[in-house]
Amino acid sequence: MKQFLFFLGFAVVLSGVYTSCKENTLDVLRDNEIAALDKYVKDNNLTDAKDVSGIYFKDIVLGTGDTIKSGYKVLLYFKITLLDGKVIFTTEDEAGRNYEEFAFYVDVNNDIVNASYVQQIAGLHQGLKKMKVGGKAFMVIPSELAFKAVDNSSTLGIPRFSTLLATVYAKKGYSPEDQQ
Repeated sequence: MKQFLFFLGFAVVLSGVYTSCKENTLDVLRDNEIAALDKYVKDNNLTDAKDVSGIYFKDIVLGTGDTIKSGYKVLLYFKITLLDGKVIFTTEDEAGRNYEEFAFYVDVNNDIVNASYVQQIAGLHQGLKKMKVGGKAFMVIPSELAFKAVDNSSTLGIPRFSTLLATVYAKKGYSPEDQQ
């Protein structure tokens, strides 16, 4: 019996040493994301589009309305995909038409607003504050400004460390004063 316990303890110690020497899987996933993000940015000539917040931002159509600020309620049309093109969130139907705007609250934090996964994408808040109402923009949002290391693959189809690509049209905007 003592020999069995000795070998069992030895096996546990040996497996602990082995796993502690192995490279962390999360680190590998993060490194893979960074490599894919860098390749996408380079291949699409977006190196100059990097914002201080960490997103890559490019205007498609300049808006003519108010500059979007914290506290604004913005009615959006959007399409958010993974780097491989898989659509994650969209306001479009199968034919690519938008019928109903999505109400997005910039930098507003409460239980009702946060119930929406789109509202939880920090990079989207950063990008919208670079836009004017009526504008359309393209954003590359690294995972640290999206869902980070959270594995949403079974519920939303978003694996850990996923960079998001967002095309956003800010159709209407309401300042905090206009919302009252």
